[in-house]
Amino acid sequence: MGLLLIALLVGLLAAAFALGLRPGPMRPGAANVVGALYLLAWGAMFLGAYFFSHKTFFFRALLWVCDHLSYPRGKGMALFYAALAFIIGGIALVSGLGLV
Repeated sequence: MGLLLIALLVGLLAAAFALGLRPGPMRPGAANVVGALYLLAWGAMFLGAYFFSHKTFFFRALLWVCDHLSYPRGKGMALFYAALAFIIGGIALVSGLGLV
């Protein structure tokens, strides 16, 4: 299960770069939409880690990051990272679709 989640993230990132994702201002296009989906997937991963850390090693690793490499430390940082990824990914998705 954990390897599938990692493969999903790698696949989304590779697809975004294959479509021509570049740093800088967001422009409408498929590359930015896939890049936004990548960020939204990270949000889902941290949300899953908060609620289902007992299911797979990948979720436990994400919680370890929240417990040991974050400030303030704790499981609640997974919710913060999920919210951050959802907000930034949502803005990127709206921009990539050309709605803003």
